Amino acid sequence: MNQKPAISLTHVNKTFDNGTVAIKDLNLNINKSEFISLVGPSGCGKSTLLRIIAGLSTMSSGNIEWSDRAHQKEIAFVFQE
Repeated sequence: MNQKPAISLTHVNKTFDNGTVAIKDLNLNINKSEFISLVGPSGCGKSTLLRIIAGLSTMSSGNIEWSDRAHQKEIAFVFQE
């Protein structure tokens, strides 16, 4: 049984005002109850992506689709050193 992802990111891009490309053409589906990790070197766009998903930053282009709008308000994250 295929179910719709809880969150679907399609062709997400983020370019900062200074021209720095933080995210380029990202496509990601996260299913309900799925646990994911974002791993990569400093400056690769991990925090930027989390901020976009949480609604704290805007993307330059692309689409984020939620299967249930109620869960969109339940986003939180904590940075770890």
